[in-house]
Amino acid sequence: MITVSDYFKAYKGHPEITPEFEANAETLLEAVNGLLEECKLLGWSPQINPYTGTYISGQDNGGWRPQNCPIGASKSSHKQARGVDIADADGSLDEIITDPMLKQYGLFREMPQATSGWCHLTDRPPGSWTQNTAQRTFWP
Repeated sequence: MITVSDYFKAYKGHPEITPEFEANAETLLEAVNGLLEECKLLGWSPQINPYTGTYISGQDNGGWRPQNCPIGASKSSHKQARGVDIADADGSLDEIITDPMLKQYGLFREMPQATSGWCHLTDRPPGSWTQNTAQRTFWP
């Protein structure tokens, strides 16, 4: 399970962490944690990232990122507290997740081929997405 504290951990106390971003993170993580629990039931073994001490990947930037972070565009889902990277070194999480599962939790994910070693999940649809498509996995 990923907590809101885990999500903001790398930038704890940063002045850009607003109540709106905290609310965004709560909504995102409720969906992500639900998906991850389902994946555990299907045989996924969570991988604790030694750098973050959580399921969040990377050293500092797998959760929320401030605007001055050089990683990601200014409107990236991470900088809006609407995206998270889950540690997935062996790709086993990406193998389990399906578009119907993502839909069930109101999530989207970047293509596994573009996220080697992690699984990017967001509750924000990509610009190319329409509600008439079942596809929830997209190219970044």
